[in-house]
Amino acid sequence: MATKAQTVSRRGDILTLGFGTSVAMWFLGYVCRMPSAPAPSWALGLGLLACLAAGGYVAGRLTDRGWTGGLAAGLLSSAINLLILGSLLGGDRANQVVPSALWWLPGSLVLGAGVAAAGAIAGRSTRRRDTRVVNWTGAFAGVAAAATLLQLLVGGFVTGNKAGLSVVDWPNSFGYNMFLYPLSRMTGGVYYEHAHRLFGSLVGLTTVALAAHLLRSDRRSRVKRLALVAVLAVIVQGILGGLRVTGGFTASTSPEAMAPSITLAIVHGVLGPAFFALVVAIAVLTSTTWNSGVPARASAHAGSEHVFGLLLVGAVAVQLLLGAIQRHLARGLMVHITFAVAVLALALLHGSRLWGLYEGQPLLQRLGRLIMTVAAVQVSLGILAFFAVQLRVEGVPRPGWDVLLTTAHQACGSVLLGCSVMGALWSRRLLVQAEADAERRA
Repeated sequence: MATKAQTVSRRGDILTLGFGTSVAMWFLGYVCRMPSAPAPSWALGLGLLACLAAGGYVAGRLTDRGWTGGLAAGLLSSAINLLILGSLLGGDRANQVVPSALWWLPGSLVLGAGVAAAGAIAGRSTRRRDTRVVNWTGAFAGVAAAATLLQLLVGGFVTGNKAGLSVVDWPNSFGYNMFLYPLSRMTGGVYYEHAHRLFGSLVGLTTVALAAHLLRSDRRSRVKRLALVAVLAVIVQGILGGLRVTGGFTASTSPEAMAPSITLAIVHGVLGPAFFALVVAIAVLTSTTWNSGVPARASAHAGSEHVFGLLLVGAVAVQLLLGAIQRHLARGLMVHITFAVAVLALALLHGSRLWGLYEGQPLLQRLGRLIMTVAAVQVSLGILAFFAVQLRVEGVPRPGWDVLLTTAHQACGSVLLGCSVMGALWSRRLLVQAEADAERRA
């Protein structure tokens, strides 16, 4: 009979490994199919198979399911990948499916399950008896956060390549069902915009699965509420992304019927990092350390730390809004730059305090160093992006290094927001005001 710890460790393992494998496969496919430098099809195929085998290997090594764990994870991953496999099954006409779909669909499921099962057999052979219990719920939340961050990167490439309106309609793509739009037609800006939509569906599906898992497995009402808020937020974000293109709900495919909204583009661009921060918060609340029962440490500086943490979160959020305005409207550059100095100062202050004042709290010390490092990297990227903008020539396509640099700056801002949220949450979890602690014990 399985022990309670073993039962808990099994919760979410297949979900984590299945979705984690798909996230890795999708991002590999995205990078390898970029129009600027597409990789050979055989290399991409081998890479995708390697992802499936790696997912199975982890299942065999870290779970007690054996080869069946890899089989289940591979089957789940292959089922998720049907969302993108449709791009190989679309015909010459809208919503037409090629006859080969009859064997592509079951064949992909069998192949994915088989490769992952083989990987699990290899992983099982290296499994040690003293393998620690894995917090799969926390790991699944981490997968959701990683998927969201990758989606922000993909969205950054859309903006960087000015491809936001390359697909004129929504939720269809040039009249095609979004999941059946042919890969052969995904060229230039259409590739970046359509891939962004597909990644959005992956993030949405991952969020819904995570929320369903948390509602079933986590007893804390606040975690369940956050999970439901995440589902609502990802739905709203998807709708905002579509309405940014069309301006309203319409089934038309005519560009003349559309009314693209810059305002919605800005809101969409800000809600993305906010959603990422929300998923990061869920990952923190479901982590092993958070739920370990380790008592908070009494400190005279705790109250100040709580305030600085919240201030940093708010400052980074405002800076992301200013960045979105600059990106879409080309306005407020000096305000954005000036406020960046304030954000950097606050990040260095909060980070140095976490690092230097709490020697008995290694997690807080690591977070302090991380916040300072990410803030410094973000400012450096911002400086480089500023010079990249100054070097642009109107009417001339942006070089690849320009797009990569500005996208990295945009994504790093989201990472800084996520780190700030972690700092605010962990300081509240691990620090309590000394006076308040003494009164509570008395």
